[in-house]
Amino acid sequence: MQAGLTAKIAAANVDPVAQQKPPVVARRIARRTLVFILIGILAYVIGLIATIPAATMIDESDRVQVGGTIWRGEAVLASTIRFEWVFSPLTTLSKMAFSAEWRVSGGGTDLAGTATKRGNQLQFVDVAGQADGSLLDAAFPDLPLSCRFTADVRVDQAYLGGEGQRVQGTLRTGPMACSAKQLAALPVELPAMTGALGPGGNGTAGALISSADQAHILELRLSPQGMLSVWPTQFAVQRVPFLAGKRYDTQIE
Repeated sequence: MQAGLTAKIAAANVDPVAQQKPPVVARRIARRTLVFILIGILAYVIGLIATIPAATMIDESDRVQVGGTIWRGEAVLASTIRFEWVFSPLTTLSKMAFSAEWRVSGGGTDLAGTATKRGNQLQFVDVAGQADGSLLDAAFPDLPLSCRFTADVRVDQAYLGGEGQRVQGTLRTGPMACSAKQLAALPVELPAMTGALGPGGNGTAGALISSADQAHILELRLSPQGMLSVWPTQFAVQRVPFLAGKRYDTQIE
């Protein structure tokens, strides 16, 4: 009897808190500490990004001038097209890769969207705005044609550089005037066109089609390795005879 009473007294004297899991308050303190540590790390990283020159990401050349920092910078292409960006911390965290909001302007071009850099590849999403022939001349100086036009552009996604390159989007142009850079011939007038790029075969396929009669004018292909090929259809050759047998290939690095 005495032994049973002693056991009950001993059990009653045991602190019930000592037999429980860590208190809720302690867990909350641990969470807050972790949050403060993460905020501190993020602030440190942002501080570094805010001071790193933009030229460490974009190589300067005779055609490209770079200024500012990785956080907020700009690059001027062929003295006509200005590419500006602002670092996006939240998108960077969600994608675990450097991301920025950007804008391209100059001439009749005004495009904006979001870009993410993964290794040697740039990924663009939600690109929208207007482009004109000056952007084509600046981006692809080796093309034998120079065209004057304006176009409404929508790019849902584009992966350029490295492996797995692809583009999905649409555009609608006004009438175009194109001339060969190496010939003194008068410009050739082309009709307003619509175009689309999307998955096709082993890569990306697309075409520019006359808005008036739906005739195909140009065919386009982008390989996963970045070879952009453009060639005229028979309809285009009838309008521009010197395009006969031509195919234009440009490697996107």
